Amino acid sequence: MRNSGKRIISILPFTLAVVLTLSLAGCSSNGTSGTGDAEAALVRIGVLRIDDSIPLFVAGRDGLFEQKGVRVELIGFGSPMDQMRAAEAGEIDFLMTDMVVLSLLKLGQADFRVVQTALGANAAEGRFLVVSAPNSGILQPEDLHGATIAISENTMMDFLVEQFERVLGLDGTRIGKLHIPSLSLRMEALLEGRVDAAILPDPLAAFAVHMGANTVIDTTKLDENLSQSVFAVSKRLIDENPDLVQRLVGAVLQAMEAINDNPDLYREYCLEIANVPHEIAGGYPVPTYSPDTVPNREEVQRVMDWMVSRGLISEAFEYEEVVDSRFITPRN
Repeated sequence: MRNSGKRIISILPFTLAVVLTLSLAGCSSNGTSGTGDAEAALVRIGVLRIDDSIPLFVAGRDGLFEQKGVRVELIGFGSPMDQMRAAEAGEIDFLMTDMVVLSLLKLGQADFRVVQTALGANAAEGRFLVVSAPNSGILQPEDLHGATIAISENTMMDFLVEQFERVLGLDGTRIGKLHIPSLSLRMEALLEGRVDAAILPDPLAAFAVHMGANTVIDTTKLDENLSQSVFAVSKRLIDENPDLVQRLVGAVLQAMEAINDNPDLYREYCLEIANVPHEIAGGYPVPTYSPDTVPNREEVQRVMDWMVSRGLISEAFEYEEVVDSRFITPRN
Protein backbone atom coordinates (compact mmCIF):
# COMPACT_ATOMS: atom_id res chain seq x y z
CA MET A 1 0.00 0.00 0.00
CA ARG A 2 1.27 3.44 -0.85
CA ASN A 3 2.07 5.61 2.14
CA SER A 4 1.05 8.91 0.55
CA GLY A 5 -1.82 10.58 2.34
CA LYS A 6 -0.82 9.22 5.73
CA ARG A 7 0.35 11.36 8.56
CA ILE A 8 2.34 9.55 11.22
CA ILE A 9 2.61 10.97 14.70
CA SER A 10 5.18 9.12 16.75
CA ILE A 11 4.89 9.29 20.52
CA LEU A 12 8.28 8.30 21.85
CA PRO A 13 8.86 7.02 25.38
CA PHE A 14 9.77 9.63 27.99
CA THR A 15 9.15 12.54 25.64
CA LEU A 16 6.17 14.56 24.50
CA ALA A 17 7.66 15.12 21.04
CA VAL A 18 5.30 14.99 18.08
CA VAL A 19 7.02 13.94 14.87
CA LEU A 20 5.34 14.28 11.48
CA THR A 21 6.54 12.08 8.64
CA LEU A 22 5.22 10.62 5.39
CA SER A 23 6.61 7.13 5.73
CA LEU A 24 5.99 3.96 7.68
CA ALA A 25 9.68 3.14 7.54
CA GLY A 26 11.06 1.96 10.83
CA CYS A 27 7.68 0.81 12.19
CA SER A 28 7.89 -2.52 13.93
CA SER A 29 5.65 -4.54 16.20
CA ASN A 30 8.31 -7.08 17.12
CA GLY A 31 9.38 -7.66 20.69
CA THR A 32 7.54 -8.05 23.95
CA SER A 33 6.01 -5.46 26.19
CA GLY A 34 6.87 -4.57 29.74
CA THR A 35 5.96 -1.54 31.79
CA GLY A 36 8.67 1.08 31.49
CA ASP A 37 10.60 -1.02 28.95
CA ALA A 38 12.03 1.25 26.25
CA GLU A 39 12.23 -1.79 23.94
CA ALA A 40 8.50 -2.57 24.35
CA ALA A 41 6.50 -3.58 21.30
CA LEU A 42 5.43 -0.66 19.13
CA VAL A 43 1.65 -0.46 18.78
CA ARG A 44 0.58 1.26 15.56
CA ILE A 45 -2.70 3.12 16.00
CA GLY A 46 -4.78 4.34 13.06
CA VAL A 47 -6.53 7.67 13.71
CA LEU A 48 -8.92 9.96 11.86
CA ARG A 49 -9.24 13.63 12.76
CA ILE A 50 -12.80 13.37 14.08
CA ASP A 51 -14.48 13.53 17.49
CA ASP A 52 -14.35 9.75 17.89
CA SER A 53 -10.54 9.63 17.80
CA ILE A 54 -9.88 12.49 20.22
CA PRO A 55 -9.12 10.23 23.23
CA LEU A 56 -6.29 8.63 21.24
CA PHE A 57 -4.74 12.03 20.51
CA VAL A 58 -5.16 13.11 24.15
CA ALA A 59 -3.61 9.88 25.45
CA GLY A 60 -0.65 10.52 23.17
CA ARG A 61 -0.20 14.22 23.87
CA ASP A 62 -0.58 13.84 27.64
CA GLY A 63 1.78 10.88 27.91
CA LEU A 64 -0.89 8.44 29.11
CA PHE A 65 0.37 5.62 26.90
CA GLU A 66 3.86 6.16 28.30
CA GLN A 67 2.54 6.06 31.85
CA LYS A 68 1.07 2.64 31.09
CA GLY A 69 4.36 1.46 29.61
CA VAL A 70 3.03 1.30 26.07
CA ARG A 71 5.01 2.62 23.11
CA VAL A 72 2.68 3.78 20.34
CA GLU A 73 2.72 5.42 16.96
CA LEU A 74 -0.35 7.37 15.88
CA ILE A 75 -0.80 7.04 12.14
CA GLY A 76 -3.21 9.59 10.69
CA PHE A 77 -5.42 8.81 7.69
CA GLY A 78 -7.38 11.17 5.47
CA SER A 79 -10.34 8.82 5.09
CA PRO A 80 -11.83 5.66 6.63
CA MET A 81 -11.11 3.82 3.37
CA ASP A 82 -7.39 4.58 3.59
CA GLN A 83 -7.39 3.41 7.19
CA MET A 84 -9.23 0.21 6.24
CA ARG A 85 -6.67 -0.58 3.57
CA ALA A 86 -3.86 -0.13 6.07
CA ALA A 87 -5.61 -2.50 8.50
CA GLU A 88 -6.03 -5.07 5.72
CA ALA A 89 -2.33 -4.78 4.95
CA GLY A 90 -1.37 -5.34 8.59
CA GLU A 91 0.08 -1.83 8.92
CA ILE A 92 -1.88 -0.90 12.04
CA ASP A 93 -2.69 -2.80 15.24
CA PHE A 94 -5.42 -0.59 16.71
CA LEU A 95 -7.98 1.68 15.11
CA MET A 96 -11.12 3.70 15.59
CA THR A 97 -13.81 2.37 13.26
CA ASP A 98 -17.41 1.11 13.19
CA MET A 99 -19.07 -2.30 13.09
CA VAL A 100 -19.59 -2.24 9.32
CA VAL A 101 -15.91 -1.67 8.58
CA LEU A 102 -14.80 -4.09 11.29
CA SER A 103 -16.99 -6.83 9.80
CA LEU A 104 -15.63 -6.20 6.31
CA LEU A 105 -12.09 -6.38 7.69
CA LYS A 106 -12.89 -9.70 9.31
CA LEU A 107 -14.36 -10.99 6.07
CA GLY A 108 -11.06 -10.08 4.41
CA GLN A 109 -9.08 -12.00 7.06
CA ALA A 110 -7.99 -8.91 8.99
CA ASP A 111 -9.32 -9.95 12.38
CA PHE A 112 -9.95 -7.06 14.78
CA ARG A 113 -11.96 -7.13 18.00
CA VAL A 114 -13.89 -4.27 19.60
CA VAL A 115 -12.45 -3.47 23.03
CA GLN A 116 -14.23 -0.18 23.84
CA THR A 117 -16.95 2.06 22.45
CA ALA A 118 -15.57 5.30 21.01
CA LEU A 119 -18.84 7.23 20.66
CA GLY A 120 -22.42 5.95 20.72
CA ALA A 121 -22.75 4.19 24.05
CA ASN A 122 -25.97 6.19 24.21
CA ALA A 123 -27.98 8.15 21.63
CA ALA A 124 -26.56 11.50 22.76
CA GLU A 125 -23.05 10.57 21.57
CA GLY A 126 -21.74 10.75 18.01
CA ARG A 127 -24.45 12.79 16.31
CA PHE A 128 -25.44 12.28 12.66
CA LEU A 129 -27.92 14.52 10.89
CA VAL A 130 -29.97 14.16 7.76
CA VAL A 131 -30.02 17.72 6.50
CA SER A 132 -31.86 19.19 3.54
CA ALA A 133 -30.77 21.83 1.07
CA PRO A 134 -31.57 25.44 1.91
CA ASN A 135 -34.95 26.49 0.48
CA SER A 136 -35.78 22.86 -0.38
CA GLY A 137 -38.91 22.85 1.75
CA ILE A 138 -37.84 19.52 3.29
CA LEU A 139 -38.28 20.09 7.01
CA GLN A 140 -39.76 16.86 8.40
CA PRO A 141 -38.81 13.19 7.86
CA GLU A 142 -41.93 12.53 5.79
CA ASP A 143 -40.88 15.33 3.42
CA LEU A 144 -38.09 12.99 2.26
CA HIS A 145 -40.62 10.99 0.27
CA GLY A 146 -39.88 11.84 -3.36
CA ALA A 147 -36.49 13.32 -2.45
CA THR A 148 -32.93 12.05 -2.91
CA ILE A 149 -30.47 11.66 -0.01
CA ALA A 150 -26.72 11.76 -0.64
CA ILE A 151 -25.03 8.87 1.18
CA SER A 152 -21.98 6.65 1.00
CA GLU A 153 -23.10 3.19 -0.06
CA ASN A 154 -22.47 0.14 2.14
CA THR A 155 -21.23 2.21 5.06
CA MET A 156 -22.53 3.02 8.52
CA MET A 157 -24.27 6.08 7.06
CA ASP A 158 -26.09 3.90 4.53
CA PHE A 159 -27.11 1.63 7.40
CA LEU A 160 -28.36 4.62 9.38
CA VAL A 161 -30.57 5.95 6.59
CA GLU A 162 -32.24 2.54 6.32
CA GLN A 163 -32.71 2.46 10.10
CA PHE A 164 -34.25 5.93 9.99
CA GLU A 165 -36.81 4.60 7.54
CA ARG A 166 -37.68 1.78 9.95
CA VAL A 167 -37.77 3.85 13.14
CA LEU A 168 -39.69 6.76 11.62
CA GLY A 169 -42.05 4.71 9.47
CA LEU A 170 -40.78 6.06 6.15
CA ASP A 171 -41.27 4.28 2.82
CA GLY A 172 -37.77 3.57 1.55
CA THR A 173 -39.03 2.86 -1.95
CA ARG A 174 -40.06 6.51 -2.19
CA ILE A 175 -36.65 7.88 -1.15
CA GLY A 176 -33.80 8.03 -3.64
CA LYS A 177 -30.17 7.44 -2.64
CA LEU A 178 -27.19 9.06 -4.37
CA HIS A 179 -23.70 7.69 -3.71
CA ILE A 180 -21.31 10.56 -2.87
CA PRO A 181 -18.55 9.01 -0.69
CA SER A 182 -16.65 12.25 -0.06
CA LEU A 183 -18.16 14.09 2.89
CA SER A 184 -16.92 17.46 1.69
CA LEU A 185 -18.33 16.94 -1.81
CA ARG A 186 -21.59 15.70 -0.30
CA MET A 187 -21.96 18.85 1.76
CA GLU A 188 -21.01 21.01 -1.22
CA ALA A 189 -23.67 19.35 -3.38
CA LEU A 190 -26.22 19.87 -0.61
CA LEU A 191 -25.50 23.55 -0.04
CA GLU A 192 -25.53 24.21 -3.79
CA GLY A 193 -28.91 22.50 -4.09
CA ARG A 194 -27.66 19.71 -6.36
CA VAL A 195 -29.08 17.11 -3.97
CA ASP A 196 -32.21 17.37 -1.86
CA ALA A 197 -30.69 16.04 1.34
CA ALA A 198 -27.59 14.38 2.78
CA ILE A 199 -26.51 12.46 5.85
CA LEU A 200 -23.53 14.03 7.60
CA PRO A 201 -21.67 13.52 10.89
CA ASP A 202 -20.62 16.35 13.16
CA PRO A 203 -18.89 18.74 12.80
CA LEU A 204 -19.83 18.90 9.09
CA ALA A 205 -23.49 18.45 10.00
CA ALA A 206 -23.35 21.42 12.38
CA PHE A 207 -21.54 23.50 9.77
CA ALA A 208 -24.13 22.63 7.09
CA VAL A 209 -26.90 23.85 9.41
CA HIS A 210 -24.90 27.01 10.10
CA MET A 211 -24.75 27.57 6.33
CA GLY A 212 -28.52 27.32 5.96
CA ALA A 213 -29.30 23.60 5.68
CA ASN A 214 -32.36 22.29 7.52
CA THR A 215 -32.17 19.59 10.18
CA VAL A 216 -34.55 16.81 9.15
CA ILE A 217 -33.38 13.86 11.29
CA ASP A 218 -31.12 14.03 14.34
CA THR A 219 -29.84 10.75 15.79
CA THR A 220 -29.72 12.26 19.28
CA LYS A 221 -33.50 12.86 19.16
CA LEU A 222 -34.52 9.30 18.27
CA ASP A 223 -35.87 6.71 20.69
CA GLU A 224 -33.29 4.12 19.59
CA ASN A 225 -29.51 4.33 19.80
CA LEU A 226 -28.52 3.43 16.24
CA SER A 227 -24.86 4.31 15.76
CA GLN A 228 -21.67 3.27 17.52
CA SER A 229 -18.06 3.92 16.65
CA VAL A 230 -15.52 1.64 18.33
CA PHE A 231 -11.90 1.13 19.24
CA ALA A 232 -10.65 -2.21 17.95
CA VAL A 233 -7.42 -4.18 18.40
CA SER A 234 -6.02 -6.90 16.16
CA LYS A 235 -6.72 -10.38 17.46
CA ARG A 236 -3.07 -11.18 16.85
CA LEU A 237 -2.01 -8.56 19.38
CA ILE A 238 -4.67 -9.69 21.85
CA ASP A 239 -3.48 -13.29 21.59
CA GLU A 240 0.22 -12.41 21.79
CA ASN A 241 0.09 -9.83 24.57
CA PRO A 242 -3.24 -9.34 26.38
CA ASP A 243 -1.47 -7.43 29.18
CA LEU A 244 -0.21 -4.85 26.70
CA VAL A 245 -3.73 -4.51 25.29
CA GLN A 246 -5.12 -4.05 28.79
CA ARG A 247 -2.69 -1.19 29.43
CA LEU A 248 -3.33 0.29 26.00
CA VAL A 249 -7.08 0.35 26.60
CA GLY A 250 -6.46 1.70 30.11
CA ALA A 251 -4.68 4.72 28.67
CA VAL A 252 -7.59 5.41 26.30
CA LEU A 253 -10.11 5.12 29.12
CA GLN A 254 -8.03 7.50 31.23
CA ALA A 255 -8.08 10.03 28.36
CA MET A 256 -11.86 9.70 28.06
CA GLU A 257 -12.30 10.36 31.78
CA ALA A 258 -9.95 13.35 31.65
CA ILE A 259 -11.96 14.94 28.81
CA ASN A 260 -15.25 14.25 30.59
CA ASP A 261 -13.96 15.72 33.87
CA ASN A 262 -12.39 18.84 32.34
CA PRO A 263 -14.07 19.66 29.00
CA ASP A 264 -13.07 23.32 29.13
CA LEU A 265 -9.43 22.37 29.62
CA TYR A 266 -9.50 20.19 26.49
CA ARG A 267 -11.84 22.30 24.40
CA GLU A 268 -9.29 24.06 22.18
CA TYR A 269 -7.41 20.83 21.51
CA CYS A 270 -10.60 18.92 20.71
CA LEU A 271 -11.70 21.57 18.22
CA GLU A 272 -8.29 21.42 16.56
CA ILE A 273 -8.21 17.63 16.30
CA ALA A 274 -11.75 17.38 14.89
CA ASN A 275 -11.13 20.17 12.35
CA VAL A 276 -14.16 22.10 13.60
CA PRO A 277 -14.75 25.13 11.32
CA HIS A 278 -14.08 28.39 13.11
CA GLU A 279 -17.55 29.65 12.17
CA ILE A 280 -19.16 27.18 14.58
CA ALA A 281 -16.34 26.66 17.07
CA GLY A 282 -17.87 28.92 19.71
CA GLY A 283 -20.95 26.77 20.17
CA TYR A 284 -19.55 23.37 19.27
CA PRO A 285 -19.68 20.98 22.26
CA VAL A 286 -16.72 19.00 23.55
CA PRO A 287 -17.67 15.32 23.09
CA THR A 288 -18.65 13.26 26.12
CA TYR A 289 -17.38 9.68 26.20
CA SER A 290 -18.52 6.53 28.03
CA PRO A 291 -15.51 4.59 29.37
CA ASP A 292 -15.87 0.88 30.09
CA THR A 293 -18.54 0.19 27.49
CA VAL A 294 -18.80 -1.94 24.37
CA PRO A 295 -21.74 -2.23 21.95
CA ASN A 296 -24.35 -4.65 23.24
CA ARG A 297 -25.54 -7.77 21.44
CA GLU A 298 -28.64 -6.14 20.00
CA GLU A 299 -26.66 -3.22 18.54
CA VAL A 300 -24.13 -5.57 16.93
CA GLN A 301 -26.78 -7.96 15.63
CA ARG A 302 -28.72 -5.13 14.00
CA VAL A 303 -25.66 -4.18 11.94
CA MET A 304 -24.94 -7.80 11.10
CA ASP A 305 -28.50 -8.42 9.89
CA TRP A 306 -28.32 -5.34 7.67
CA MET A 307 -25.00 -6.43 6.18
CA VAL A 308 -26.41 -9.88 5.41
CA SER A 309 -29.47 -8.29 3.80
CA ARG A 310 -27.16 -6.23 1.57
CA GLY A 311 -25.02 -9.23 0.64
CA LEU A 312 -21.95 -7.68 2.24
CA ILE A 313 -21.44 -10.79 4.36
CA SER A 314 -22.99 -14.21 3.79
CA GLU A 315 -23.86 -14.80 7.44
CA ALA A 316 -23.68 -12.80 10.64
CA PHE A 317 -20.59 -13.07 12.81
CA GLU A 318 -21.19 -14.19 16.36
CA TYR A 319 -20.94 -11.44 18.98
CA GLU A 320 -17.82 -12.97 20.53
CA GLU A 321 -16.16 -13.03 17.11
CA VAL A 322 -16.21 -9.24 16.90
CA VAL A 323 -16.33 -7.97 20.51
CA ASP A 324 -13.86 -8.75 23.31
CA SER A 325 -15.14 -7.24 26.55
CA ARG A 326 -12.44 -8.55 28.87
CA PHE A 327 -10.54 -5.24 28.84
CA ILE A 328 -13.32 -3.12 30.33
CA THR A 329 -15.10 -3.08 33.68
CA PRO A 330 -18.83 -3.21 32.82
CA ARG A 331 -20.98 -0.56 34.45
CA ASN A 332 -23.82 -1.55 36.75
